[in-house]
Amino acid sequence: KSQAVSQMDIQKIIAWILKNPNSYPGKHNYPNARTSEAFKPLEPAAQMFIVWRATVEYIQEKLLNGKGVNVRGFGGFTFDISTDKPKIANRQVSINSTIHDERLERKHLHKIRPVFVVDNKLKYFLSRYPGKEEVSAPQSQHSIYQKGFSMIYCNPVPIAAACYLGKDVVKDVHEAFFAAFVDLTKYEKDLELRMGFCNIRINRKDLKVNYNPTFINNLNNKNFEFMMRKSDTKTSEHWKQSYEKKWNQSNLSKIVTKKPQVDMVKTLSEKTQALKIMSLDMASQGALNKPEKQAKIANNYDFSGII
Repeated sequence: KSQAVSQMDIQKIIAWILKNPNSYPGKHNYPNARTSEAFKPLEPAAQMFIVWRATVEYIQEKLLNGKGVNVRGFGGFTFDISTDKPKIANRQVSINSTIHDERLERKHLHKIRPVFVVDNKLKYFLSRYPGKEEVSAPQSQHSIYQKGFSMIYCNPVPIAAACYLGKDVVKDVHEAFFAAFVDLTKYEKDLELRMGFCNIRINRKDLKVNYNPTFINNLNNKNFEFMMRKSDTKTSEHWKQSYEKKWNQSNLSKIVTKKPQVDMVKTLSEKTQALKIMSLDMASQGALNKPEKQAKIANNYDFSGII
């Protein structure tokens, strides 16, 4: 129980960041205006949490689309191929299946394995981490974009669009969060990040990653190979697909489920502002109609030259 209490989850990490604004400066320390007038600004803690939720959804979606994602200062999520020894005696052959079907069902030796390649900044403070490379690559390939499969960087633009926040806010949240993750590891804090498709735990400066079995099964589905192969999609089809269609198919567009009607919210906001102005006018007019106020105004003017 003591270990569970001392372990810091995403909520405690966010609280740590907001308690130390000098160490983690940026726009995440105060509420920011949303990109849509229908949404009100969020408190800093809620603002950081929704960015984290969208970031996790972004990484999972890219992995399921056959792309690796590198998060600067934290690590890269990518794939590796694990090869087993042949088991000819246990092989089941069906007269209705072809070699192509057998290969797609992954009944041969190769299995796709999701891996997490730790960033060098974080790896420096993981003194008990075995340090074994998750991805086997030639020694000449030092960059994560060379080691991983079809690697892309963690793009803050779609994450900001999902949260209805500015891109600068998302960038500051990412920089603060992963810098705090490295600092807390340096301070020998036990951390746990539950990301849905995987759990990342740091215990006594040792890092362990456990992937969801359902997520691993999805990667080894017979249709996932087509997601990883770029040669199947025609270039003309890639450019003909609109950004709006891609966004509607993405899970990021469903992060904010209850979306208010923009026109109605704008109309109600304008009416509220008009009522505020009217109330101020009525209050000032009422104050002018009081005899004491009229006498005070009369004393401030010299009417001798008019008479």
